Amino acid sequence: AVGARLWARGPAARHNLEYFVELTGVSRSTLSSDLGQLDDIARRLGTGRVETSQGQHGGVRYLLDQSPQATGGVLERLAKLLSGPARVLPGGYLYLTDLVCSPEWSSQLGAIFAQAMRAGEPTHVLTVETRGIPIALMTAYSLGLPLLVARRNAQVAEGPALSISYLSATSGRVENMSLPRRAMRAGAQVLIIDDFMRGGATAKGLIDLATEFEADVVGVGVAIATAQPAKKRVARYLPLLTLNRVDEASRWVDISANPDLGDGPSRG
Repeated sequence: AVGARLWARGPAARHNLEYFVELTGVSRSTLSSDLGQLDDIARRLGTGRVETSQGQHGGVRYLLDQSPQATGGVLERLAKLLSGPARVLPGGYLYLTDLVCSPEWSSQLGAIFAQAMRAGEPTHVLTVETRGIPIALMTAYSLGLPLLVARRNAQVAEGPALSISYLSATSGRVENMSLPRRAMRAGAQVLIIDDFMRGGATAKGLIDLATEFEADVVGVGVAIATAQPAKKRVARYLPLLTLNRVDEASRWVDISANPDLGDGPSRG
């Protein structure tokens, strides 16, 4: 019961110890022993760890802690799937929707982002109204944080909104994105997650939007980034995969996993 409750609100959500005492009807000492056993099992399986902390804001939470070998295996399998010739679209694009919208893949990628970027202590996960929402949602779930979705057009039902404009590198058009003014307060720690980056214009727009809220951006993560252009509009970001080249004529795809997240370089 304790393990199930730790997972229910999101792996990294913090629970007060008294909550579990009331839930199970056991003493704090017995509960502490049970939590220790859960921690030992998680560490032995290489899936995570149970963290307990004291004080007013203390409690217990489960933190995903996947091994580099396991992370590398996930990214290698994804690179292999994405390198299939049937995924090549006109213009040198790849068909990604079925994978990024898959509960299996979005949850695995979200867990990788959460583990890699939780050190920045984000308080919110931010993405834009596009294909990256499932991955961003699973990242937020893995961190036990709220997800904010910047819309292309402000919605009346969400109240007053703050909007910015930016130049899309893909379309060459001026695009808009907005977020309700009550979405977050000044001083928020924002983690930006998206599915794809070419020039970095969308990520830069999200950074600018967060800055307008007087929030601090603690990280930018993208599932796939193109190797070219090498210089993006975002100075620092974490790609899970790098799309090096797509040959539309031969339907050949060169895509590689980020070696810093696994146990060595790999190419699809």
